[in-house]
Amino acid sequence: MKEKNISDDEIQILGQEWENTKDVSSSRKKRKWVWWLMILALVVIVIFVLKHFFETKEIIDDYSQHSTEQSVLLETQPESVAKPGFIEILEKTINDVPLIIYVPHNAVPELTLELPDKADSAVIFVTRAADVGDNNYNIVGDFVLAGEKLAKGVRKEGFCAIINQEITIGVATETPLLQKAINEKGYFFRQYPLVKGGMPIDNKPKGKAIRKALAIREGQVMMIASRDRESFHDFAQALADLGVSEAIYLVGSNTYGWAVDEQGKQITFGVYTDTQLDGVNYLVWRKK
Repeated sequence: MKEKNISDDEIQILGQEWENTKDVSSSRKKRKWVWWLMILALVVIVIFVLKHFFETKEIIDDYSQHSTEQSVLLETQPESVAKPGFIEILEKTINDVPLIIYVPHNAVPELTLELPDKADSAVIFVTRAADVGDNNYNIVGDFVLAGEKLAKGVRKEGFCAIINQEITIGVATETPLLQKAINEKGYFFRQYPLVKGGMPIDNKPKGKAIRKALAIREGQVMMIASRDRESFHDFAQALADLGVSEAIYLVGSNTYGWAVDEQGKQITFGVYTDTQLDGVNYLVWRKK
């Protein structure tokens, strides 16, 4: 390139060079702002992702702390070797709390609004299930009878779902098993939680009474009653020390019911009364 020599008395116009310099400077500033905007956008994205992650983790942790459940697939045996359904009755004393344990064999549970006929040989266990109160059908809490939802409410977080030969006991204010029980013509009710994940749970009602529970121990469902009047606290602690993993309350006190043992003997408990409140419901086990 040929170099121009400029003498002292000559003037050179530098407009083009100045304009080029200004364009370069402006372009650099634009690129600088673009980079800053990209960095800002990246920071916002990172903050959003982290916020979403920790909120999701908090929800999962909260659910794991407040919701547990355990399911038991009801035992099945070939007809050629299966015994007629019966209730195995055991007695144990835990922490000075005498317990009567009812273990169903070759039987299936259901809910009913009517007290079964004692002459019905297919019925091997009957006891009260959900509490009654001043609401829909006078039943306290969510209640599904053969797919029909008769009552709603979550004041009591304990629940039992009976769906397709499977019984689930758990503690949760919300569970998909409620809708599943409706969709699949199953059963569902709520009660006070007693044991959750092997740990006893205290309940607000005080005082002492005959206590009853629906429980799962070592993968086996059973009903457990105190022989004497006990507080909720002592009863729940005895269940946990017995090795129960999940348990909910069943209406206790002197409520009426019965069990049929392996010899076919019908053993009654509680006090029978002709007066029945609206909404009284029963957990019934029938022979398969």
